[in-house]
Amino acid sequence: MIFMAIALTTVQLSSVYLRYLPFSKDLSKEKISRLMKSCLLWSLFSLAINLFIFSDGVTYRAFKISFTINWLPYFLISVAIIKKNFPQHVFVLGMQMLWCFTLHALGGMGVALLHGSMAEKFLPLQITFYLLLFVLLFEVQKKFFANLLPSKKFFEDSSLRWMIALLPLLIFFSATTSISDVTFFPTWRERFSHIILPICFFLIYSSLSAATQDVEEKIFREQKNRLLRRQTESMSEHTALMQKNQAEVAALKKDLAKNYLETEKLLAAGKTSEAMEFIRRQTKILDSTRVKIFCHSPLINAALSIHFRRAEKSGIKVEHKIDLPKKISTDESDLAVLVSNLLENAIAASKKNSEKKISLIMRNVGGQNVLEIENFFDRPIKIGENGLPYTTKIGHGLGMTSLELFAKKYDAFVDFSHEEKIVRLSLYWND
Repeated sequence: MIFMAIALTTVQLSSVYLRYLPFSKDLSKEKISRLMKSCLLWSLFSLAINLFIFSDGVTYRAFKISFTINWLPYFLISVAIIKKNFPQHVFVLGMQMLWCFTLHALGGMGVALLHGSMAEKFLPLQITFYLLLFVLLFEVQKKFFANLLPSKKFFEDSSLRWMIALLPLLIFFSATTSISDVTFFPTWRERFSHIILPICFFLIYSSLSAATQDVEEKIFREQKNRLLRRQTESMSEHTALMQKNQAEVAALKKDLAKNYLETEKLLAAGKTSEAMEFIRRQTKILDSTRVKIFCHSPLINAALSIHFRRAEKSGIKVEHKIDLPKKISTDESDLAVLVSNLLENAIAASKKNSEKKISLIMRNVGGQNVLEIENFFDRPIKIGENGLPYTTKIGHGLGMTSLELFAKKYDAFVDFSHEEKIVRLSLYWND
């Protein structure tokens, strides 16, 4: 009785570990600690429940009842701590159940091969086989479940989200319907037939997952190439702007003596107002040739200059507050690409909106970099599971791609909101 209670509690904790692996890459140390502590605490209650269930002896009824009820609290704990991913939780639950069902079936087959049939007295041996298989296949399970989740794009699509999430559970229920009777003892032949469906599904899923990963990598490479091309185009545009300004400055220098003479003639003739107007025109021309300096980084300054100029040509008002130190640990080319793409998104959105205004803040406060960008947009925006906007249009979505790459590289916190027609994106990362 005690062995079965401890063994089944251990089995449930091993299932918790498998369900944790697909989300582990995106969890903070704090969340991982909370998850583990909460599950270990519940395991004490689970152990007590198992002791009560098996108090009248180890029976197949008690065995199935324990498996039927004890997984749910662990699952709810995971959902409560790992938020915003409920369809993924359901998908992972189904895959974990299919895998554990396969291990149980293999354990039952081992018992049947040793003893010729299955009986209640062999249940501890079946659980022992299960735990042994779990340990022997640990590295295989770890690798498989760590890379289990399919593309986030599948879960962002409302028409596919729940179809994908529920598919493993449906297959699990179809495979376990025949043994739902708590008094039913499957023979080893029946157990063999039970594992065929899950194994076929795992093989098909692995093939589809590999194919999807290849497609995603290809899309990623194409997006990165487009980002690089866009960065090259921006630098070329900035170089052309600098060359144009230098040519205008050279022309002004050439005409400087003539302009002084013209001013002197107007003043000598007592035409003070005309002279002042002439000086104002020359000053305006001089101002137009000046390249504004927003920060110490040439690349970031180029990105800001180009996109502020584009916004101005489109009749979009830009308010900015830029206060970056001379040296920051962030690669300036990474930040320049990010700012370029986010400003391009904001400009494209503002062109479609009646209120054309963009606000940009770039600061370093107490060793933390802050990037905030706001613009008006009065149309609906599709928000993905990661809390960021997305689009299915080919050639679009580069801004969010560069944002995700940047956030991953610098462990940045990203917050996106669309309230009262105002789109606001905030980014925080340590310097």
